[in-house]
Amino acid sequence: MCSVEETGFVQFLSSGDEKAFSDLYDRYWEPLFGYVMHVLQDKEDCMDIVQDTFITVWQQRTTLGNVQSFKAYIYSIARYKALRYIRMNIRKRDYLSSLLNFLQAHDESPEELLITGELQSIINTEVANLPPKMREVFLLSREQRLSYREIAAKLNISDKTVKKQISNSLKLIRLKLEGDAPSALLLLILLKSL
Repeated sequence: MCSVEETGFVQFLSSGDEKAFSDLYDRYWEPLFGYVMHVLQDKEDCMDIVQDTFITVWQQRTTLGNVQSFKAYIYSIARYKALRYIRMNIRKRDYLSSLLNFLQAHDESPEELLITGELQSIINTEVANLPPKMREVFLLSREQRLSYREIAAKLNISDKTVKKQISNSLKLIRLKLEGDAPSALLLLILLKSL
């Protein structure tokens, strides 16, 4: 149940009062950040999720009259967004893995070899363009198949740093693939289906 003071803020917020929103933001930002940080363990991603949570609250402010507990409401939004973020990252990682398996699993025609070569060239270029430390971590993971813990021990950095470096590497490579590779990838998939 909302406190009397909080109920007042929520009522003002539901009518579009920016001051009420600011007060609720000040009250809940830090606790929400701690809650999401406990799940994700990544400061930047947590900040994005908490910010997105407040954007959702603002966008849905006219429906707040039906909310029994604002605290439960805002925490459920943050929880949903954190879980969605986790699912999306798993899908992206699985997508790249599936794509690689798909490309490696089939006998390839000359056209397919050319397209695969182009994709590999794009990937190699992007890996070469990574910052030196990020590239080193990425190559130890992908080429030498070292675990996060083994890489951390070898480079004298934390497991979390290794995880973040690999995640950032994949994001950068994926962005480039999304820009350059869709037509090549589509052509390759069409050739495979013939």
